[in-house]
This record gives sequence, structure tokens and C-alpha cells, in this order.
Amino acid sequence: MMNRICSRVQVGVILGACLLAGIDDSGGPVWAESRSVPHSTAVAAEAQQAAQLVLRYVRALVTQQVDEWAQHDLACLARTEEASQNPEARHRACWEAMLTAHRNLLANEPEPGIFEAVGRETGFGLIHESHRHADFWKDYPPALAVSPVIVYQENPSTPLPRIELDRVEPSRPLGLVLEPGQDPVPVTATVVYVTITYPDPLTAPMALRPGEPWWASPVARRYGPVRKLRARFVVVSGLRSRGFQIDRAVVNDAIPGAPRLVGPTVPGIVPDSPQWWERDDDPVRFETAFQEARRLPSLEERVRRYRRLLTIDPHEPRVNAVYGTELYQAFLQEGLKKGRIVVSDDSLAVPVAELYWNLQAQTWRQEFTEVAMGHSFAADAFYGAITAFERALEGRAGDDEMRRRLGALYRWNNDANSALALHEPLLEQAPAQDRARRSQLLADIAWDRVQWLSWNRRYDHPWMTQARVEAEQALDLATAPIGKVVAGEALLVLEALTIPRDHAKLQDVVDRMKAWHNQLTGVTGLWTHLIGNDVVKSLIPEGMHVKLPSPQRSAEVMDTDVHWKVPSQDIFKTWHFDDDRAGAPPKGFEMLGVDGQALPWQVVADAHAPSHPHVVAHTGPCSTPGCLRLLLADTRILELPDVIVHVRFLGSNEQGEAGIALAARDAANFYAVTLDARLTTVRIYRVKDGILRLLGEAPIEPKPGPWHVLRAQVVNSAHVDHPLLEIYLDGRETKVEMAEPIHGGGRIGLVTKDGPTVQFDRLGLIEMVTNRPLSKPAAY
Repeated sequence: MMNRICSRVQVGVILGACLLAGIDDSGGPVWAESRSVPHSTAVAAEAQQAAQLVLRYVRALVTQQVDEWAQHDLACLARTEEASQNPEARHRACWEAMLTAHRNLLANEPEPGIFEAVGRETGFGLIHESHRHADFWKDYPPALAVSPVIVYQENPSTPLPRIELDRVEPSRPLGLVLEPGQDPVPVTATVVYVTITYPDPLTAPMALRPGEPWWASPVARRYGPVRKLRARFVVVSGLRSRGFQIDRAVVNDAIPGAPRLVGPTVPGIVPDSPQWWERDDDPVRFETAFQEARRLPSLEERVRRYRRLLTIDPHEPRVNAVYGTELYQAFLQEGLKKGRIVVSDDSLAVPVAELYWNLQAQTWRQEFTEVAMGHSFAADAFYGAITAFERALEGRAGDDEMRRRLGALYRWNNDANSALALHEPLLEQAPAQDRARRSQLLADIAWDRVQWLSWNRRYDHPWMTQARVEAEQALDLATAPIGKVVAGEALLVLEALTIPRDHAKLQDVVDRMKAWHNQLTGVTGLWTHLIGNDVVKSLIPEGMHVKLPSPQRSAEVMDTDVHWKVPSQDIFKTWHFDDDRAGAPPKGFEMLGVDGQALPWQVVADAHAPSHPHVVAHTGPCSTPGCLRLLLADTRILELPDVIVHVRFLGSNEQGEAGIALAARDAANFYAVTLDARLTTVRIYRVKDGILRLLGEAPIEPKPGPWHVLRAQVVNSAHVDHPLLEIYLDGRETKVEMAEPIHGGGRIGLVTKDGPTVQFDRLGLIEMVTNRPLSKPAAY
């Protein structure tokens, strides 16, 4: 047995002969013992010729020697459509056909709903054994691994891969289909395995790392540069007897119409062979590339380089710090561009852009629904900056300003609690004499609370008062007009969310905002956003005439006209019943029963009611067990209402239930949220075609006193078209597991079951435009 010998010859690529079919210094064959290669002269000769042919083929392919490659490629030899052309033209046509096929295989196509599904650069996608059964799996031909399409990636200075012969399997008879529809003809096939090493992690082709999720998932999938893989080439011999001018050629089934083997032996990339680059494989190259990236002239080039480095080491703190900062700045600039806001003073660009995204986050949110990577640069930068800042801070490569900015990103991502967890400690640490810093952080904290209050429609929450105090403190400490504008807009939104609303206070804030805004220099296009955003525009006469810019968005996102057309003014409505005549039904309501008959609801006097002197009462007896009676408000169809009412049961031994009706189409189709008369249980019912069904129930703990506050809120907080109910009693949320989501919209009102004697007061309704799902299908 001879020793293992690898002889290499530098010819554009390194051709290695390991274990088999090499050439030693004397020009003779070099062998090492291999169980897959029988020691017979004829078999050995066949294997050696096949191995040398594959090495010549790969060398010609990777160095783009078209004529040399075409003379050994079976698909080119079998093509008849260019038979009349000269050999050079035929070879070039075949070469272009192969490159086109390779480009199609490597197409970087979007996969909707998956974070970082695109942006993997030129690469394989899925090649590892762990992904063999994935929907996106492709059986790549072996030549693809050394194709100019993947080696050069439009960069002619890319270092060429290192090619080494791995092993050769014994030849075996197989069938070969020369043309589609023909019967296979017998040939001899020899499988040659070649190891391909990509020497530079910055230019190596990308592929999904082993074990990473390939399905539609909110988890960011990690691609990485491939360091090494094995490709399985197949050489067929016996071609002269089939009319070919040569007897051996390499199978290339990537070209349409090419000859194809019949049987288990197929060319391809070996699924268990790929290895990925890690930082420790070449730490010096990693550091050099990081320093070079910081000096690149354009943002696009820098971002591309940082992304590549993070595919090698995703947790490197310094790279994440610089990368996150670049993305944050880019995200702010995208906001100014989308909002058509011009800021000529660099010192104002960051606070103005942050204010724009404050408004977007708790109103339109359309920029944040384009979350599938590749749909929008703003979305890419937004989600990328969050991860980068988190990893930088984990590695202690960030500062307090990075923490503040990460908190702002959390806020815009609808995670107010995480934002507060960063901003409140920063405020505690801020020096008392640094008025500008404390004002900035107080305004951030106020906006964190506003985001939660607005999105969750919790206008009775203590944070309403707390956010107002923090915004006022930020105003008092602000020394520059922009600081007052940022804090003042938070106050304006809070006034718009306050129920009952004080229009005089709201207009006072608008007037003060106008004065501060007019002191800004070099800023145009901001005022329309301050008075024309979804929350405040219908409440400000000037805002009702504003049409905000509608930048181009992903095809998933719905028509933006909904954001500038002033909505109906009944999105906030309260019925006190105090102006209604006692002894009569309340005005603006319709009384219905399951049988369609009008039933007795009437206004009565109660000097101790939450809103005296009148309440509405239901006192009619119920002759049928389980009877349901409705008092529906004359509202439009409401998709996502938030309904609140004060309830008082009369009588200590009272039976039955009472509460809120939702999504009512008629007396036989609606939902009901009820309290039992003993105040022990809250229940959710659905009535469909007159049939009552319990969807869920939960125990309750009411506060002491005769009157109790019941609130039912249809929520769609994840922007998924699967709305559910959130129930509150006396300000405390009661978790009720529902058997199904709420289907469709309708009117709202009051409902009783089994005829209790009950009083209702101060019925309130809110519907916010921003709670409708904004993407089709839901983006997240």
C-alpha cells in the first residue's frame, strides 16, 4: 500500500489529486488504498480517466474557458439546434444556456412573511442534510458550485475556489436518455467526488445554516458563507457507439433538454458535506474586513459588508454597534423621505424623524407591516437595528444613547414596557443640571406610555395622567423649540385620547404647538403630520383638510386613502341618558328580542347613578328560559369597538345576566358579554340564527359597591385577522379563553338574559381606525 499523496498544479485553480488519479513527478498515476476502487488495471484506468476529465471540466468552468468546457460537457455535445453554427458559436450558446439555468436556480426570491428570507446575497439557499425535506429544497447540479454565477457574483476579483479530488466510485452500467421521450441507452457511469473550498468568507456563496428554520416563521433565519462542500460529478463513457465524436463526457442536466441518467446515480451536491465559515477560521481576515467596511464610501456598501460579517459571527459587539447605528440613521432618513419632511439643520434631523415615527407607530403602522425582509428598506433597517443594538449592548459595546435609541425602536415596535425598562433607568441616572437630556428622556417616557394607551385603547388607565405629567415636565425642561414640539405633540395626542374630551384644552395645545413649530428653522413638511395624523386630525379643524403623503408601499399593504379621509365622528360616543324622558325608551336605540318583538326598556330616575339623574333600566319579566333581549344603539357597522358601561343589579336574590351586545346584525345574530346577577362570573356568548352558544367564561372579583364597570374590547393587536375579546370589570382585566374569534362587525348595545332587573348608565363607545388589520394577508 502506498502513502497518501496529493499533487497540485496551479492553473487558475488548484487541482488536487488526493487518494486517486493524481499525477506524480514522473507523470505516472498515484494511488492510495481505497475500498471504493478495485485494484484491477481496467477499472483503475477507467476511474483515472474519469477523474482527470472532471478536473479538466471543473478547471475550464471556473476559469471560463468556454471551448475547453464545452468539449467535455454532455449537454453541449448533445445539442442539435445550433448544429449549423461554427464550433465557437455553438459552445458560446451552450455556455449562456448553462449560466441562465444557474441564475434561475440561484434566484433570490422573496418568501412572504419570513424575516430575513431574502437578502442572503447570491447563494444556494438550502443545501444541508437537515433541510433535505424542506419545501424550498432544490437538487443543485454539481457544476453550480464552481459556476461563474456563484464564484464571481459580479466581482471579477473574487478569489477562485480550491478544487481537490476526493474519491472515485467503481464504474457501473446505467441508462442514459439522450432526448426527452426516447428509451434509455446503456452507458458506463463513473461517479467522481470533488471537494470545493471557498477561500474568502467575504465572497463565499451563502446558504442556510444547518438546523435553521426554513418554514414561514417569525424567527430570523441565519444564512452563512459556505467554506467547503463536496460535489458529485458523473462521467459517462461509451458515447462513440451512440454517434458522439468523443467517448467520455460529464453529465450536465441543468440545461433544458440535456441527456439524463436513469437510476439512483445522479449528479449533485452531497447534502452532508457543506461546512460554513466561522470567525475562528480566519480571525485576522474578519478584523481586517471590519476596519475596511468602516471606510467604504456608501451606506449601501457598508451595510452589505456588515451584514456579511454578521453572517459569520452574528453576536460580534463592535460590528453590531456600528451596523445598528447605520441602520437607525437610515431608518430615520427613510421616515423623513416617506413623510416628505425636509430638515436642513443636521441637529434637528434625529428628533424630527423620531417624532415622525412616534406618530406612525401608534397610528398608521403601515411602514411596520412590511416586515418580510426585502419589501421595504425602512422595515429592513428597523428590525435589523433592533437586533444589532441588543447584541451590541449585550457585548458592552453600546452607550446610553444607544439604550435610548433601542427604547425608541421598542416603542415603535409596539413594546412599550421594554421601552420603559430602558428609558426610566436612564432618566434616574441623568444629571439634574442636564435639562436637555432629562427633557428628552421624559418625552421618550411619555411617548412610551402614549403608544401603549393608544394602541390598547386604555383611556381610563393611570398612565393617562402619568404620561401627561411627564410630557408637561419635559416641556418645562426643554430649552429648544424642537424639545417643546416633541413633548407638546405627546400632550396633544393625550388630549385627543381623553374621555370626555375638552376641546378647549385640545385647541390650546394646538395653538402652543403652532408657536413652537414656527420657531423651528430649516424644517418643512412637519406641521401637516402633527395635526393630520389619524389620532388628532378629526378633532382639529385645520387637520381635517390635511392629506398626508402616501409613499409607495408593499403590495401587501392596503389602500392608504383610509388615513386621510376624515372618519365618521361617532368613533367616540357616550350615552348618559340624562336628556331622555323618564318612563320612555332612550332615544337612538332599538328594542329587540330573539323573536323580533319590542320589549320593555325605559329611562328611569336615579339620583345616585354615576351620571345622574337618569339611567336606562330593564324590568320586563321573562317567560321563556334563556330569553335574550337587546337594546341596540343606532350606530354604523363597527368592526373593532371598545364598549364600556356601568351596571347595577337590583335585588339580592336576582337571577339572570346582563351586559354588552356586540357585532349585532339583528335579534338573532350577535355576541354578548354578560355578568351574572350574583356577580360571580363573566360569560361570552354567540347567538347565530337564534341559537345561543357559550364561547367562554371566567370567575370575577368585583369591587365593593352597587355599580360596576364592564368593558368589552374587540382587539386585533397582532394585526392578524383573528380578533378576540378583552374583558375588564371595575378596571381589572378578566382573562376569558374563547372557543373562536369574533366574526364580522355590527351594532353595539345592551343585552339581558333570563330577564333580570338591572340598570345601565354611561354607555361609552370607541372605535379606532388603527386597530383594523393593515395587511393582506396579515404581515405579522
